[in-house]
Amino acid sequence: MSAKTLCFVCCLILLHGCNQNSPAPTTPPETEAAPETAPATVEKQEPAIPGAKTFEKDGVTAEIASWDQAQDFIKKQKGKIVVVDLWSTWCEPCLREFPQLVALQKKFPEKVVCVSFNLNYIGSKDSPPESNSEELMEFYSKQKADIVNLISSTPDEELYESLNLAAIPAAYVYGPDGKLKKRFDNEKQEYGEEGFTYEKHIVPMIDEMLKSTPKPEK
Repeated sequence: MSAKTLCFVCCLILLHGCNQNSPAPTTPPETEAAPETAPATVEKQEPAIPGAKTFEKDGVTAEIASWDQAQDFIKKQKGKIVVVDLWSTWCEPCLREFPQLVALQKKFPEKVVCVSFNLNYIGSKDSPPESNSEELMEFYSKQKADIVNLISSTPDEELYESLNLAAIPAAYVYGPDGKLKKRFDNEKQEYGEEGFTYEKHIVPMIDEMLKSTPKPEK
């Protein structure tokens, strides 16, 4: 065997050895997917009226209730001032003052309970109380009405008669003892042509009531 042939054979042997010892290409290890975090659960507020038909939109709720059921709710708010606003979507003064009702709740979140009591229901069999729920929930949502919203199951005229009330808007203010302190309406033109407002009449009364309310003993 010539020196040239011998050199060629050695090269082949060395090349074969390198291929045998070369590590096989490796793929990068798969990374574990981050565990999916469960969406934060929002604690649902207890309904004001047990068993009532409830509607929800954007975190704002409303319930169908009678005036008697509203009174039962008021009695349970011991130690707090309760403001119940009677209103309707066709009442312009009501709509004008509604944001002030919401603002009042935000001003005194621990001491005052604000209730909107809607009177759109007229008693028609073809239009039960829940028939206006879509319109009302849209309104509540836009107003960010994080208050107690009740939709009356009592026809409006029937309620006016039982309350001896001529028209709305009207607002009932109950003291910490659960008793009615004052009803705001404008049947006797007590507040001029424009009627009562929260800023001028109701909020100042609430301020005075809170000043005179004895602080609980520690």
